[in-house]
Amino acid sequence: MPTRRTTRGADRTPLSGEYDVLICGASFAGLAVARELAGSGARVLVVDRYEIGERQTSACGIPTEWLRVMGLMRSHRQTFGRLVVHTPFGTSALRLPWTFSTFDYPTLCGLLWEQSDASFETATVNGRTGDVVHTDRGDLSAPLVVDALGWRRVLGNGHQPPDAPLSRGLEVHPWGVGDDMELWIDRRYVPAGYGWSFPAGDETRIGVGSFDPRFHVKDTTVLLAEDLSREPVRYQGNWIPHRLRAATGDGVFFVGDSAGHCLPLTAEGIRTALYFGIACGRELRAVIEGRQTAASALTRYGDFSEAHRWKFEAMLLAQRVIPRVPPRVLHRSIAAMQAKRFVDWSFGHYLDIAPPTFVTVGPSPRVTSRKPTPLAA
Repeated sequence: MPTRRTTRGADRTPLSGEYDVLICGASFAGLAVARELAGSGARVLVVDRYEIGERQTSACGIPTEWLRVMGLMRSHRQTFGRLVVHTPFGTSALRLPWTFSTFDYPTLCGLLWEQSDASFETATVNGRTGDVVHTDRGDLSAPLVVDALGWRRVLGNGHQPPDAPLSRGLEVHPWGVGDDMELWIDRRYVPAGYGWSFPAGDETRIGVGSFDPRFHVKDTTVLLAEDLSREPVRYQGNWIPHRLRAATGDGVFFVGDSAGHCLPLTAEGIRTALYFGIACGRELRAVIEGRQTAASALTRYGDFSEAHRWKFEAMLLAQRVIPRVPPRVLHRSIAAMQAKRFVDWSFGHYLDIAPPTFVTVGPSPRVTSRKPTPLAA
């Protein structure tokens, strides 16, 4: 289990200060925002309760091109050119028009951090009053505040399971190699959701995700691992938002899971966290450089996120419909989807929801090596 690094008791150190930008959350979304502000001259502070790269929260897979264009290939572990889908009535293999890769979480976070010039502190964010953010080590202030803290949306109206629009996922990380990226759509493991196996070099990430937050996934995660003759060890789990939320509110920029920037149906949230983090960072940079006001940045970023709502809602509709399809019919439908023309069309549109070409639209951040990278491999 991860160890909380914030000092306590007599060793607890106070934290205070005024900054140009305060980024709360140091995973994919928060680090992407910080990356876009590199070289802007802004005083940027990133805060998180854990060290950078300390607490992996997902199976860590992403379209390979995103790793390449962001300079993150040193985190790469394994690449897949097809998706193998299992149902109770058979197996289908979809050959993808682009490749998907697993990566090492601490290394990727470390590489993102190297591409920023922000400062970092460990602290737990508890809330805010105006432009003052309250942490367990003291108060921080900034005219530009980003909430990249995840599904709890700490600086806004948070959601609470099991009534919030959240899925839940759990996975184990047994040692052992594999060749295919696999999914199981099988009610033996989960009534509404899917199981997965993502090889990542010398380990395999095996898990179960449920669209219904009331369904407990531990027993079936263990069952899937055992069915694959793997030991259910090294657990990690998380709540996964499956509905887009307002990306701005009360002067705060929300990005990543705090804004619901996780795709329904597939629960892919890393690529979208980077994508919207970059978009948010570019708007903030324009404020720092005097090219727009903070109010304009809030409007532009909010509108940018909202422009994607129809795509998220379409995938949410599919998420709701697929569990209702009879398993035999679902298998036949997936088998029919193996046609190259359909796979290229559907997965092409899927990638375009958050395309890697977006990374190269703006100026590339300067890469620095001036600061240590906590926990980076």
